[in-house]
Amino acid sequence: MSMQHQEEITCPACQKAGNFTVWDSVDIAENPEMKDSIASLDAFHYHCPHCGTTVNIDYGFLYHDAARRFMVFYGPTENDEQRADRDMAENHQVFERMSANQYIFRLVRTKEDLLEKITIFEAGLDDRLMELTKAAALAQFKEQDKDFKVTSCHFVSQDDGSLRLVFFDKASEQGAYIDFKDGLSPLYNQFEQSLSENLPKEEPALARIDPAWTQDFLNTYVYN
Repeated sequence: MSMQHQEEITCPACQKAGNFTVWDSVDIAENPEMKDSIASLDAFHYHCPHCGTTVNIDYGFLYHDAARRFMVFYGPTENDEQRADRDMAENHQVFERMSANQYIFRLVRTKEDLLEKITIFEAGLDDRLMELTKAAALAQFKEQDKDFKVTSCHFVSQDDGSLRLVFFDKASEQGAYIDFKDGLSPLYNQFEQSLSENLPKEEPALARIDPAWTQDFLNTYVYN
C-alpha cells in the first residue's frame, strides 16, 4: 500500500513556504505514475509555487513491485536505514510469509543504486549475479583504459528496454558503456552456472547487495 504525507518546505530562493509530498512507501500497482516520477527523480523535486525554483528534497521510502515480487528501501541516511531494519524486525512474520513466496528485499543508500535495482529486477535478473558481472567488467575496463577514472558504474535501461553498464568519470564528465545483451550476458551466464549454488538464501530482511557484498563473496568463493 502506498503511503505519503505532506511537509512544509521553505524555498531557499524566495523564503516562502509551500507543501511537498513525501512518500513513505510507493506501491507501483496502486500508483503506476510514480514509476516515471522516481525514474526521472522528479519525486525528489519541490517546485516552489511562488517563484518557480526547484529544490531537491532527499528522503527515504519503500519501493514495492508486487507483480515482480520485490521491495527496495531507499535509505540515504543512517536513521533511514535503522528505521527500515526496525520495521522489518517488527513485522517479521509478514515479511517471512512474503519471503516464502519468493519475495526479494533490498536496501540501497543512493538514488543511482535504487534505479539500478529496479532496472535489474524488472529485467528478471538476479542482482547478486549482476553485481559479480559488474565487478568483473569494471576490473577489465580499468585495465584497458587506465586514464578513465571511473567514479560511478551502474546498469541502466534504454528506451527499448535493453540494458547497458554505464561508466562515468566525474572529473572529465566523460562516459562509456557496455551493452549487456551483446557484451556482458555471457559473463552473467557464466557466473550463474558456476556460482549460483553458493548464492545465499533469500531472507526476510533487507539485504545490502553492493560492492562490499561482492568483494566478500568473491573472497569466499572465488579467490580462495
